[in-house]
Amino acid sequence: MEENTLIWLTKTVTYVTLFYASFIIAKLFFKLKNRKIDIESELTIKDNVAFAVTATGYFIATLTIFVGVLHGESHGLIKDIILILFYSFFGNLLLILTSIINEKIVFGKKFRFYKEIIKDENLGTGFMEAANFIGAGLIIYGAISGRNINLFPDHGEIGHYLSDFLSLLFFWLLGQVILYIFLKVYRKFVKYDFIKEIQKDNNAVGIVYASIFVAVSFLYSFASRGDIESWEIALEDIAYHLGLAIILLPLSRIFVEKIILPKSNLTDEIVHQEIPNKGAALIEAFAYIGSAIIISYCM
Repeated sequence: MEENTLIWLTKTVTYVTLFYASFIIAKLFFKLKNRKIDIESELTIKDNVAFAVTATGYFIATLTIFVGVLHGESHGLIKDIILILFYSFFGNLLLILTSIINEKIVFGKKFRFYKEIIKDENLGTGFMEAANFIGAGLIIYGAISGRNINLFPDHGEIGHYLSDFLSLLFFWLLGQVILYIFLKVYRKFVKYDFIKEIQKDNNAVGIVYASIFVAVSFLYSFASRGDIESWEIALEDIAYHLGLAIILLPLSRIFVEKIILPKSNLTDEIVHQEIPNKGAALIEAFAYIGSAIIISYCM
């Protein structure tokens, strides 16, 4: 076997093994987050689909974080191993904090995720919590997929790693603020109380909310990914992407509605029917996520 092939094979096996290690870390954090819940019972005995969707969203987020570390420039196998394990640990911690912020601040005290997902098995809430995790994973991906300006040049490489870590904290926190603002705007845009609809087990509304969360997080992640050569330019890119999102996401919804469902109204289909139309919700979700992808790759 040639030496280059052997090196390639060794790295591949190492990174795959590290992924399994990061998955184990993710499982431990997920169990900590849901320490009052019998996870296996919910998934296999009760067949709680809402909780299964939530768990799947969490593990998709951890996979996204793992890929974010690999996306950046390699620092050598040993350093890559340390970085992957560190960001697997700290990334999961940020996922848990994001979930707490979403539950306590975005939705408020009247909405209980535990009750909705575990007791009521509310699938719409499961979609929202899964999107919350995936959105956080995308935000972290963008923040760790490149290198920041060394804020501590006197400390050499250690200063560079510390700068990257502080950059992650900044972009994560800014992402939470931006998502909160977008959801506030969304509540003003729609003509119904989406929290009350979710509590009424309106799964269609849960799909729509989840798509908005993922779309905005994708845009933010795309704008913040890669190396930062100038903080001014990085923040301008984020402002451009999200500014377009505020304009184009609602317009895309209207456009898709008129093209695909010219004789119907998406809001009526999703909210004002006895059985909410989840198919119409998927169409609206496509409008938001599709627009986010187009905006990202056209800029």
